Amino acid sequence: MKSFLREPLVHFLALGALLFAIGILRGEPATPGSSRIAITEGHIDRLLEGFRMTWNRPPTEAEFRGLIEEHLKEEVLYREALGMGLDQDDQIIRRRLRQKLEFMTADFVGTIEPTEEELETYLAEHAERYRGDGRLRFIQVFINDTGPEGIARADRIVASLRDEPDQDLTPLTDAFLHPLVYPDVAEQALRSIYGPQVPETLMEQPVGEWSGPLLSPFGLHVVRIDARQDGELPSLDAVRPEVYRDLMFERTNEAEQAYFDGLLEQYTVTVEWPEGMDPVELPGVAR
Repeated sequence: MKSFLREPLVHFLALGALLFAIGILRGEPATPGSSRIAITEGHIDRLLEGFRMTWNRPPTEAEFRGLIEEHLKEEVLYREALGMGLDQDDQIIRRRLRQKLEFMTADFVGTIEPTEEELETYLAEHAERYRGDGRLRFIQVFINDTGPEGIARADRIVASLRDEPDQDLTPLTDAFLHPLVYPDVAEQALRSIYGPQVPETLMEQPVGEWSGPLLSPFGLHVVRIDARQDGELPSLDAVRPEVYRDLMFERTNEAEQAYFDGLLEQYTVTVEWPEGMDPVELPGVAR
């Protein structure tokens, strides 16, 4: 029963009932005026122009979809906020009204404290987020060429080293700014040099066997992992504040989205797409 009360949909239903009751007590409708929303060509032009002025380029398709969705969300929450009288005696702009409604959602969700079991489950389901750094001991051959010839050369080096593991590496490697031998290094230290992808890939390589080539911002790498220690998952007590923060953030987002989806169902949304522009699939928009 307790876990049921913590589901985002239950949050939405309870929150919706609470906000509806507030509107009734005020003697005001939950949704002022018409329940029809029209997104006009002028709206779209203003959104596009605002994006261009900010980023000095037109938006991608995904970014454009996000602009429309944000505008729609702002319109729906703005109307709901007005319907509850949140604008009375308060000289605030439209975006601030939306924020007030979102703050109410977050405050409501924040009253439902997660149990110890839920925190433990969240930690287990997101273990990689909280796991400590792993450590590696490895050696590498560097190839300063990421083209087809460099890849072919790297493949030959891998095959040669697998046949003769103890051969001298000096003639095989190109000059490299960073060490070719790491007797003991943490993932974080490698991330600061190579970026996030290379350490993750290194942690997945077999131990005691030459493998590659691995691509980095510098070039190609043929590597042999001599020892690997995976990062340990800390206890809940060690990362409790972080787990609590992340769980509540995720739960609040889910409840806010469920609440918004429910509100959006009360509206009929139309969009006047500019001539020559392909329609974009949007939630709640009539086709």
